[in-house]
Amino acid sequence: MRNTFKILFYVKRSSPLRNGELPIMCRITINGRRVQLSTQLSVQEQRWDVRAGRIAGRSAQAERINERLAAIRHGIERSYHTLAGEQLYVTPQRVKEIYLGLDYRNERLLDFFRRHNAEFRRMVGLNRSMTTYYKYRCVCIHLENFIRDKYNRRDLLFKELDTEFLTGFHAYISHECSFKKNTTWIYMIALKHILMLARSRGYMACDLFAGYKLRSESVMRNYLTMQEIDSLIRLDVDHPTAALVRDAFLFSCFTGLSYVDLCALTPENVRQERNRFWISTTRRKTGSEVDVRLFALPYAILCRYMPRRRDAPIFDLPGNGWCNVCLRRIAEQAGIAKRVTFHTARHTFATTVTLSQGVAIETISKLLGHKNIRTTQIYATVTHARLDLELERLSRRIDPLCRGRLRAAGGQNG
Repeated sequence: MRNTFKILFYVKRSSPLRNGELPIMCRITINGRRVQLSTQLSVQEQRWDVRAGRIAGRSAQAERINERLAAIRHGIERSYHTLAGEQLYVTPQRVKEIYLGLDYRNERLLDFFRRHNAEFRRMVGLNRSMTTYYKYRCVCIHLENFIRDKYNRRDLLFKELDTEFLTGFHAYISHECSFKKNTTWIYMIALKHILMLARSRGYMACDLFAGYKLRSESVMRNYLTMQEIDSLIRLDVDHPTAALVRDAFLFSCFTGLSYVDLCALTPENVRQERNRFWISTTRRKTGSEVDVRLFALPYAILCRYMPRRRDAPIFDLPGNGWCNVCLRRIAEQAGIAKRVTFHTARHTFATTVTLSQGVAIETISKLLGHKNIRTTQIYATVTHARLDLELERLSRRIDPLCRGRLRAAGGQNG
């Protein structure tokens, strides 16, 4: 695609200098995007020729400044053609950086990645999540190890990256780090985002992931049965932290709230309508409004941990990783032979508590705070009990009809 490239010199009337002159500015425009830079030159307003973009007249000073403006134009044009000649994604900012001597060819992958992570960390709690930050930080650490082991270097220039680097890192996290297919997929998607961001800023000439196939695999999501939930309820847990984690997990099983949303829950999220209590909150991940009615068990748990302050957290939980360690021990004590994490509670709510009891998938999607019902369909596994119930209902409708037809057919044959 051909770029529309323009250079314009103009005076900045809003910022006159102390001597009354106006600074001369340069504007670089490419495909509608623009950037400004100072020429470090100035002129009296009446001497500036707006149409020509230069100083009017033939005085020695005018010729000197106009020659300087011509040299700036030539330098910017040369910077533009340097980028275009290397078939990089050309932006006004990159042209400006090349002209000012900030050579993109010295930009390095890990330096760029670390700056991205630092910027991302500052936005956590605003429009970024800590979990996603941890993911990017983890990928960056694995990249550091890979580059050190494979290339015996501390970092790589963007211009050094190729498909061999991509396949090498893919194999490294898959085989040497022994990550499962879906974890590998998540890490490669994170790297893809970093490289796309670098390319958008002009640091890379091509998309390394073009034609590179990344696939996840469908996995069976664990959920608890009603019998297993009952085993957790009846389990005698002595340690106060383990008891808190168990109760919060059970609360999530009957409300569908995720770990991060449960940690943010305060008495202000609890409302009463007549004799019924509801949880009203906003999902941190999707920003969706969620309203869930409390049944007897989650209400009893809520009363047990309700703080006095309206803005205090109801469940003062440890980190998600430590909660999962506690849940594995609790599951073993309860005789549950499954890998149980805090997210298992959300699967349990979608499957055992709602779908298996005949709740419509659209309602479940609303309760879980999903923006797309296809996400809910991933959680909502059809259990054997639900399947047996549906087929029993179908049998009641079809069997009498079939028996009548068979009797009629037998009478005709007789």
